[in-house]
Amino acid sequence: MQTSPPRISVVIASIVGAPFIDECLLSLEDQARAWAAEVIVVACGDEAYADRLRRKFAWVHVIHRPERETVPDLRRAGVKEARGSIVAIIEEHCLAAPNWLETAMGAHAGGGYGVVGGPVVDHAYKRVRDWVVYFCEYNGYLPPWTDGETYNLGSANIAYSRDVLLKYEESLSGGYWEAGLHPRLIADGIKFRAVPAMVVHHRGPFHYGYYLQQRYWFSRAFAGARRLPASRKAVYFLVSPLVPFLLLARMAQRVVRQRCRVEKFAQALPLLIPVLMVYVAGEFVGYAAGPGDALLKVE
Repeated sequence: MQTSPPRISVVIASIVGAPFIDECLLSLEDQARAWAAEVIVVACGDEAYADRLRRKFAWVHVIHRPERETVPDLRRAGVKEARGSIVAIIEEHCLAAPNWLETAMGAHAGGGYGVVGGPVVDHAYKRVRDWVVYFCEYNGYLPPWTDGETYNLGSANIAYSRDVLLKYEESLSGGYWEAGLHPRLIADGIKFRAVPAMVVHHRGPFHYGYYLQQRYWFSRAFAGARRLPASRKAVYFLVSPLVPFLLLARMAQRVVRQRCRVEKFAQALPLLIPVLMVYVAGEFVGYAAGPGDALLKVE
């Protein structure tokens, strides 16, 4: 049994479960063993689910959380248990490239960066609805990337200095990290680095109706947590009918600029528009009535 602290820990919040978490862990197994990495799954739900993971993946440290918690809360629990000087985060919906851990550790080795991350790449989906999820969720993190300092990193594929995360521990449960934690790090001068070779693949399949629900809850939680003055909220309410088309235009611009699966984006357009309309509806409710328990429903 390993007694000295590992160089890197991986924290995965798990709510959805199989087959996503199983395949995510399988993508990590060989490299975790090779680098003596610590892998922590914070499993939310029945004790039987956590026990199944412990039996199937004996090399994984499984933390059971019986009550429904938000993804940031689950990650925070994992970060507090992590022993590595680097803490990497991957979504259970994603598969790590074979060199993911090695690349993350190498990126932290020099340059004074507190946070490093990489692109989210598609998994060659067979269904149009899975391309819809990919473009909506990860259009800001499409490949290819250029190596260097940046502040546009997503929490599906990221690795922090553990000291940095612990310093800002009180911010780890306050909503999605891109909107809550990252602005604080940036304001305090923490350097972020884009690492093109640090790749994860987002996988499917997802049911379209399920994803529409998730988009609503996510956008309501996001908008409800933002502290906007009443004047800015009023402007948003006035222009909200145009927002889905503005979001679609920005998404298209990113896809074309990156030259990333342009033909798949075109095929997904008819299904993208309803998703963006639901997204804006969620923001509208969030600004008007607050987040409610929306974040607890995001998976």
